[in-house]
Amino acid sequence: MSRRRSVARYLRASMIAMALLLPALSLIPFGSLWLWQQGYLLYWVGAALALSVASYLLQLWLVRSANPAPVAAAASQSSIVPDPAWTPRELTAWNAVQALATSSDPAQITSRDALVDLALRTVDTVARSIHPQDNEPLWRFTVPEALALIERVSRDLKPFVVDNIPLGDQLTVAQVIKIYRWRSAIDVAEKAYDIWRIVRLLNPITAVTNEARERLSKKLYAGVRDELARRLTQGFVKEVGRAAIDLYGGRLRVSGEELADHVSDATERDRKSPEIAEPLRVLVAGQISAGKSSLINALTRELRAAVDVLPVSVGFTAYELKHETLPPILLIDSPGVQPHAQAQGRLAEEAGTCDLIIWVTPANRADRNLDRQALDVIRAFFVNRPDRRHPPILALATHIDQLRPFQEWTPPYDINDSSNEKAKSIRAALEQVARDLGLAMDNVVPVSMAAHKPPYNIAQVWTKVAELLPEATRAQLVRRMRGASGWKWRKLWSQAVNAGRLTTRALSK
Repeated sequence: MSRRRSVARYLRASMIAMALLLPALSLIPFGSLWLWQQGYLLYWVGAALALSVASYLLQLWLVRSANPAPVAAAASQSSIVPDPAWTPRELTAWNAVQALATSSDPAQITSRDALVDLALRTVDTVARSIHPQDNEPLWRFTVPEALALIERVSRDLKPFVVDNIPLGDQLTVAQVIKIYRWRSAIDVAEKAYDIWRIVRLLNPITAVTNEARERLSKKLYAGVRDELARRLTQGFVKEVGRAAIDLYGGRLRVSGEELADHVSDATERDRKSPEIAEPLRVLVAGQISAGKSSLINALTRELRAAVDVLPVSVGFTAYELKHETLPPILLIDSPGVQPHAQAQGRLAEEAGTCDLIIWVTPANRADRNLDRQALDVIRAFFVNRPDRRHPPILALATHIDQLRPFQEWTPPYDINDSSNEKAKSIRAALEQVARDLGLAMDNVVPVSMAAHKPPYNIAQVWTKVAELLPEATRAQLVRRMRGASGWKWRKLWSQAVNAGRLTTRALSK
């Protein structure tokens, strides 16, 4: 019965359309006959051709004046860029997504099924990059992560619908369903247009001019259309890839509130002030007598660390620092670097709980093989954990007052001043420290904590820490996320208690 009503509705609509179109269609033969009788037919044909050529030239000028090259350049530098806080493993997944976006066929966005298949291939590419050890990594996410992803997509989709779709804020779900059911009307319109082109052949002159104009326009816009389709396809793959990286990378596993309240086990062990939630953890390391304790004294402006030629720290000692331009800092003083593998492994593990490493080395000594060996162990620690970010390393070259000329010490010194022998010695020492430790020259700062003299260049240390703060904060974010999403017996116990309460309520009803 429903099918009969549908056929009748289409039949009535077709009859109404024919009744409206027939008067207009009748003008084609009669109008052409009148033009021929009045002797205006050739003039009309010439005017139609001139108008078609003028329209084509106008379209060509408008498209060229739009200057697609800058538009393409702007699109290539769009907001679809890697997150600076991503880990090496997430960056590997992003590179795979970019390769997939470049190789994807733009025709895949014209079909719903092909579009879904492209999205699934993108998600699978990310899952295999982040979980390469799993044979079936596609479902490696938790239920809360899936719900968080739905929440984020819905939150981003709402303003798009409201701002870009006419009456988007008024459309009901029922109306959307009705519109979807009428999607076949597009095919009917296309068939009607083909019929119109056939009818138009009753007037060959009109048909030729219109067909020529339409073909010129299609050829003009074909290049722009293909470029837009290519960029839309790449943008679709990259957006899906970004969301998938956040999902499989564990960034949706904890909420912002949970992350803000999280305190790592290391900080819980080291902190003395409970009001400090999770400070920036800074590891101070170096060989014995490198000047670590004197540096800490200068940074804290208090004699909290004993100054001696012998190691006084049998373990790691924490100092809480507050700087007016920096977040709360927990300074971790380490024992002097030892050549033993066990001691260096312990140092690397402690570095894994920190967000910035300050490496102290004397500028007047050349024996840095032990420093480089310990730093390489730390670097290997993070290479073997691609789901973590390596904390930035700042090297401090101490004892610069003991460089040549030995008796001269009239700071400050400009290391770019080639006319000053002390400045030249300091610069040469910094370049050697950078080479020995495998660091950039910009990440080496000269300092001096000579006895009975004011500390030199400590302000520059704080300035450099502030410059490295964004990178250190990104390392801290990943460290906190991994800690907040880990297995905790206390949380499991709370979940079990809540489940028991729900069961009791259900049984009591």
